[in-house]
Amino acid sequence: LIGPRATLSSCRRSAKVASTACLLFRRFYLCNSVMMHDPKNMLAAAAFLATKVEDCMINIGYLEMGTKEMSAPVPMQDILDAEVKFIKGIDFDLLVFSPYKTVLAYTEDLRTFLKSEKGKGLLSFSGSHGEQRLLASEDLRPIHDAAMQICDDVIVSDIPLLFAPGEVGLAALMIANEYVGNGGDESHSSVDMMGYVRSRFHGAVNASAVDAVTHRVSKLGQMIRELKEGKYGCGNYDVNMDTLKGLNKKLKKCRAWGPADKKEGKKKKKKRKAEDA
Repeated sequence: LIGPRATLSSCRRSAKVASTACLLFRRFYLCNSVMMHDPKNMLAAAAFLATKVEDCMINIGYLEMGTKEMSAPVPMQDILDAEVKFIKGIDFDLLVFSPYKTVLAYTEDLRTFLKSEKGKGLLSFSGSHGEQRLLASEDLRPIHDAAMQICDDVIVSDIPLLFAPGEVGLAALMIANEYVGNGGDESHSSVDMMGYVRSRFHGAVNASAVDAVTHRVSKLGQMIRELKEGKYGCGNYDVNMDTLKGLNKKLKKCRAWGPADKKEGKKKKKKRKAEDA
């Protein structure tokens, strides 16, 4: 609905907007029930609110058109009404941190640290046969771009609710470093990320704190690898539409929102007539 891959071109915004919308949407349903609030309306409200939070406003009419393009129409008035309930539902907490900035910050720090005496030994190049050269300005771009793509999967999962953005960004870089290093391209660099963490913060913080961080990031890295299997609620892989349709049918029987189902109404009328007879 919103973001760089939006169905409607007028709804295309940066990945950060989509990230904010996803995080706000999941935050809302941490303490609110789908039986009380229509997820379809709340999703549109989250997208509208995210454009305001990230200061890249969108005409609400485009969102209505976008929902129609997705065959799940939500009228403008319903989006506005849902937005008020949405803000109250998240207790007016609009502050959101995404891992994208963390990936950029770590990449810039790596670019500086790997040129220092401490960091030179942590860098190698695929197919270099032991030969070393200085880090060029574009050597880390493949790792950075791969980490950004990994973050696209992370933000549509439950992981941002379980780990801090700094941990997510670092884990994404570690996984991206593995993917790029296994590519075999001689122009691609490979970084000893665990060595970077230990060397970069050696003496600055307690060693036990560094060990705790590396342990959590290693655990997080394994979780990120499993996202492609559809685990941890990741919406980019293995989404079973039949299961979702089945859940939606069950939800219609117990929901407190939206118009009453016509078929259910007819069944109740028949039941009443049978009882009267």
